[in-house]
Amino acid sequence: MKRGIIYIALILVSIYIGIINKEKAYFYVAALMLAIMVCLLAGLLIRFVRTDIRMQFNIPVVEKNKIFHPELTVKAGAGQVPYVSAVFKVMAAGMKKKQGSSFRQIDNGNGVCQGDMSLSVSGRYEIVATDVRVYDAFHMFYIKKKIKDTANVYVLPQCYLMPMNVSKKTRDFVTDSDVYHSDIRGDDSTEVYQVREYRPGDNVRNIHWKLTARQDEIMVREMSKTLSCPVIICVNLDGKECKNYGKSMSVVLESMVSLSFSLIDIKVPHFIAWYDTEEMSIRRYRIMKEEDVYDAAARMSYVDARSMDRYDVIAMYRDKFRGEDFTSFIDIDMKGVIKCGDDSYHVDFDTLKEDLTHICLTV
Repeated sequence: MKRGIIYIALILVSIYIGIINKEKAYFYVAALMLAIMVCLLAGLLIRFVRTDIRMQFNIPVVEKNKIFHPELTVKAGAGQVPYVSAVFKVMAAGMKKKQGSSFRQIDNGNGVCQGDMSLSVSGRYEIVATDVRVYDAFHMFYIKKKIKDTANVYVLPQCYLMPMNVSKKTRDFVTDSDVYHSDIRGDDSTEVYQVREYRPGDNVRNIHWKLTARQDEIMVREMSKTLSCPVIICVNLDGKECKNYGKSMSVVLESMVSLSFSLIDIKVPHFIAWYDTEEMSIRRYRIMKEEDVYDAAARMSYVDARSMDRYDVIAMYRDKFRGEDFTSFIDIDMKGVIKCGDDSYHVDFDTLKEDLTHICLTV
């Protein structure tokens, strides 16, 4: 718009000099410039009406502190595609992340308005295009266009392995389950781990009589061990009072992921549970491998915690899954508080790695 202001100023200066010097030539120059401006504005109005602008996002999952590119696709219904600029903004409390854009023309009727952004927080965030401007042919004047489309980006949480102690009660924990270990023997008669030759000391009740009848030797069944989850990680997404939602969500997600990976590292199966606002109930996710952790984190990130009050997730979990056994609850909230039994710790966004790696939990 600076060019437009300068252009109008030149028209006024020409008129002023013409009045002072009483020279018609200056008035002719001003009239010509004014006519050009009217033509530019008329052309701009036509461009504005004929131009369709939509938000696009080709990479919905990104890493922390890595550059990604939100885009606006610009299509001209007729004529040449106009120059467009925009400001891309992250919609979250306490986050003032804004980024300008660059424009490139693909062909006469299509162009792309692209931003270069990076986020230092984990979680799922909404990106909007604000201050979208459609310019005239000489980029002197513009009209603002409102874009209703938004884009969502999921920033993967980072993991920091934590020291963990496993109690004998947790290590030997066995309860009813419909899931079984694929590589650990047990004594559940409903699931067979493998069939092998008889060895001295094997229980006679485990003999596979039909297979033994077809073989020249006695065959026995080995039973599988149920995959019990003695530890429950409860995540409290209480983001209503968070001054910086992005940092708070990042802390809770990365703390959860770090705890879960640390439990996987010491071979302790567990559940991750949180309150789902859409289902209005506790949702839990069984963690058996690393992929399950990131899947649970991605599902959790869909919860809009910006207006959520604090819930007693542990009490709600006990009520929904009453009768189920466990050994430990680990409670995490968006204020950075981690509780396990009588132990309580606090972690901060700026020192999260150091805080988490210095915590030693016993489950």
